[in-house]
Order: sequence, then C-alpha cells, then structure tokens
Amino acid sequence: MPTALTDLEAQLAAPDGATLRDALASRAAALEARLRAAIAAGLPRDQFPAWQAAAEAAAAAQAVLASHPLQTATASTPPPFASIPSPFTPR
Repeated sequence: MPTALTDLEAQLAAPDGATLRDALASRAAALEARLRAAIAAGLPRDQFPAWQAAAEAAAAAQAVLASHPLQTATASTPPPFASIPSPFTPR
C-alpha cells in the first residue's frame, strides 16, 4: 500500500528520488537568488510584498526538500503502520 499523498512524494520515494530532490532544491535556490537580487536592486513599493513572499516560498521549498526522507526501505521492511497495535482480532 503506497503511503505517498502526492505524485511528487511518490517520485521522491522512487530509487532515483535523491537525484530529483537535489535538482528541485537547486532550482528553488536559483529562483530564490534571482528574486532576492531583484529585491536588492530595488522594486516599486507595491511590488515588494509579492517578490518577498515568492523568495520566502522558494526558501521554504528548499527546507521541505532538505527534510524529505530518502527511500531506504527494502522489500523486507514492513510498512510503518505494522507496529501500531490494533484492537481488531481476525476470526
């Protein structure tokens, strides 16, 4: 039973997930750098909040990707919910 909630989680859990994670983190870092450079160069006052929010979102994306666990389980590893006790008793 898959535990991924989104297509991205499924892709990150795949054997080549680390490569995808690193590529996405690199893209987010480049985006954040471009946004912060534009902010530093000066923006109209009314545009600053949107650009600042976008830069913060890019930084948050990097943090989420960095904290995403890599798939290390093998076929013999039981799913994480297998250790949860259940009151259900099969007949």
